[in-house]
Amino acid sequence: MPAIRGFLTMEYYFLILNRSFVVFTYPEGLYGWKFSGPVSSRTPLFFVPFEDVATDPELLPSTEDFKELMEESGSFFIARSEIASVDYDPTQKWGMGPVPHSGKLYVRLTTGRSRELILLGSQYGEAARAAVASGTPIATVPDSQT
Repeated sequence: MPAIRGFLTMEYYFLILNRSFVVFTYPEGLYGWKFSGPVSSRTPLFFVPFEDVATDPELLPSTEDFKELMEESGSFFIARSEIASVDYDPTQKWGMGPVPHSGKLYVRLTTGRSRELILLGSQYGEAARAAVASGTPIATVPDSQT
């Protein structure tokens, strides 16, 4: 099975606005491709068409397709050296309504800032946390089940 490097997230900003990303974890850092601006609870499965992008084994930082994605407005890169810690909170995010999600990742930066990334859909949050912290592929099943 190919290494899975991406997962789907949503982030709130300016209190009520949101944006959604496919976040890729690589040894050099965290890449976030913004695939959607503000969405409402009327389209709770808006992210499903982007699940294939998150798991595409040929979408690598060295490819032109990847570079083009990262040029999209709102996309981001966080260098591995800027990541101080990553925590996973499995509780639901208030205000998400019917949008299915699997908790939140808190990425704390060496600058003191942090980002709260809400895991969209059904994802193994602890594996996403470990991958973000280490720059490794995302485990698709808990270690105790392998």
